[in-house]
Amino acid sequence: MKGDAKSNFSLDDLGMPALSRTAETYNSESVDHALAPSVSLFISCGTFSTSFVSTLQYSDNDTDWTDEPDATAGNTVSLTLLAAGNGSIHCPNPRGRYSRVSTVLGGTCVHSITSVLGPLRSVAP
Repeated sequence: MKGDAKSNFSLDDLGMPALSRTAETYNSESVDHALAPSVSLFISCGTFSTSFVSTLQYSDNDTDWTDEPDATAGNTVSLTLLAAGNGSIHCPNPRGRYSRVSTVLGGTCVHSITSVLGPLRSVAP
């Protein structure tokens, strides 16, 4: 984790640096919201053959994970890429103590996650 000396935010790859990955489900390392009350996750993927879906999950014990049910808390529920590119999942109001991203790759691609962890932020744009 790298800290930004000019702000209260930190950067981390959550165990998902840019690497070539095969078709399967990948779970990032968890974010402990006791240390980082909010997180934004920047997800990128190179060319893939069939599908790419990332879903925000939460847990109270860092073991039993539940998909984010809806966007009522202001959190992004999921990200679907239809072609090579990038997108983001934001979690300004976590539902549990821990959050992570579960990504289902439908084909081999270079995939990475960069997270920005920090203090609580407003849900409004």
